[in-house]
Amino acid sequence: MTRIARRSRAVRPDLAARLPLPLWAAALCLLAAGPARALTLDFDALPDLSDAAAASLPGVALSPAQVLSEGSVALLLGYEPAGTWASSPDQGILNSLGPVITFSFTAPVASFAIDVLGLPSDGVTLPIALLAYAGDALVASAVSDPLVIGDSGLHEQRLALAGGAFTSIRLGALVGCGAGACLADLSSTVFADSATFAPVPEPGTLALVGLGLAALAGGTRR
Repeated sequence: MTRIARRSRAVRPDLAARLPLPLWAAALCLLAAGPARALTLDFDALPDLSDAAAASLPGVALSPAQVLSEGSVALLLGYEPAGTWASSPDQGILNSLGPVITFSFTAPVASFAIDVLGLPSDGVTLPIALLAYAGDALVASAVSDPLVIGDSGLHEQRLALAGGAFTSIRLGALVGCGAGACLADLSSTVFADSATFAPVPEPGTLALVGLGLAALAGGTRR
C-alpha cells in the first residue's frame, strides 16, 4: 500500500501540468458556484391558515402574511383555485394580514423571483410591484402587467430582479401617488408562491470566478 501511495504522489503533478487550461478554469468556476446556491420558498411545509411571519425560514424572515391552501382560498375568498393557483403543490401566501409582504434577508441577496397572482378589488386588478432595497434605499423594481392572465383566469406573472445586493424585498399592489407610484393600502389582493433567491457571492467566491475567467482568457489567447 505504501508503494501505491508513492506512485500516486509522483503522478499527480505530471497530470496536473498536462491538464488543458480551460479545464482548470471550469473547475474554478464550479468551485465558486457552490456557495451561492439559490434557495426556494414554496410555503407548502407551513400550516394552512398560519402566519408566515411566525415560521423559521432559511435565510429570510417575512412580515405578516397568511398561508393559504387552495382549499382555504375556495372557502374564504370564494374562488375555485384547485390546480390553478399555487405554482408549488398546494399553498402560497396572501397579503391578508397586511397590504405589503416584506422579505428581510439575513445576508444580502443577488437575485429574487416570485410567482404572483392579482385579485380584483372593486372590479379592478392593480399591477403588482416587487421593490428591492439595500438598507433604506430603493435600488430595483419590477412591475407586473395586469393584462397577463394565467390558467386561473386571473392575473398571474413571475416577477424577478437580479444584479444587486438586496437586503429586503417588498411585494404589494401598485397605485399612483403624487408624482410617483406607491404600494396600495389594500389587503387580500396579492397571492404569491415559489419565491427563489440567491445570496451575493462571498469575496473568496468572486476571486475564484476571476481566476477562472482569467484562465479562460489566457487559454483563448494561446
